[in-house]
Amino acid sequence: MINKVEELRALRVRESSRIVSTPLTKHLRVRIEEFWEHAQDCLAGGGSRRRTLAIIGESGTGKSTALKHVLDSFDEFKPYRNEHNETIIPMLSIEVEYTNTPKDLAIRILRMLGADGSYRSNETVLYDELKNQLRASGTILLHLDEAQHLKKGGSSHAVMGLKDRFKSFLVIENWPLHLILSGVEDLSDLFTGDQQMPNRSNVMRFDTLSAPADNKRVQEILADIAANCGLKVDKALTTEDFLGRLVKATGGGIGTLIEMARAACFKALSKGHAAVTAKDFEFVYGRTSGSLPSENIITAKAWVDLDRSNALIDLVPKQVEPKRSRKKASK
Repeated sequence: MINKVEELRALRVRESSRIVSTPLTKHLRVRIEEFWEHAQDCLAGGGSRRRTLAIIGESGTGKSTALKHVLDSFDEFKPYRNEHNETIIPMLSIEVEYTNTPKDLAIRILRMLGADGSYRSNETVLYDELKNQLRASGTILLHLDEAQHLKKGGSSHAVMGLKDRFKSFLVIENWPLHLILSGVEDLSDLFTGDQQMPNRSNVMRFDTLSAPADNKRVQEILADIAANCGLKVDKALTTEDFLGRLVKATGGGIGTLIEMARAACFKALSKGHAAVTAKDFEFVYGRTSGSLPSENIITAKAWVDLDRSNALIDLVPKQVEPKRSRKKASK
């Protein structure tokens, strides 16, 4: 017989792996469908030069989770064997690591495609080989998540170099590769100023929520998660005051909101409660932020003036002014 602990664990696993549907997720699917159709048009000899889709938003807005869910949902994107028993990889998705250089990225992608990538080769040779391999593998969609990590230093020279590298993907002979770039606001540097990238791109924003404008959406997310956990939503969680606190505590990020709501529901379940309450959210915010009890946004009186990014400001060592040496008075 399955005991209570195992039941709760199974519920947590099931809920944590579930995708909470939002208007942004639905719109993202539409944009990816349109992008795929454009790729097919290009393969047939039509289409336009707009073969980059940039998806930009703050950390915590749920971009990466939504993208993974949407990309994984397309059967057309999955690898398959063609009539010659060759492996075809229509879509390739890779998360760019913080330490990756453009050369590192080329080698990583080559190896994912089953080709050899050597650090002894220069970057231009590697990218020429990469473009050949992408065409040979039938890879028509290349997704780079956290693409801003390639923008080393952020200097104008580095940004221009990265623009040139991305543009080179779009001029593969006889192969209309389509590039999906996702990341935080730093990625927008690639699409401002010089118009070569904007003229080849479409852009989708992953905006943050605001209160009270998005209170209804926040309530819907809370109700959805609570219902899937078998809980009721305490009436106090539907007030404008609490919804404002919750948006403030999560920075308006849908991904962060979903994460906090789940944690609060799991806390309520662990206590055997029938409803999720503000007490559960107070506990979760305190645990995740490390804030002082008096500065917990869920319960603090002056919550409007609090900044979640400064929850640990009291622990930051105070800078001590160096003592000035006194000069001996001249006689």
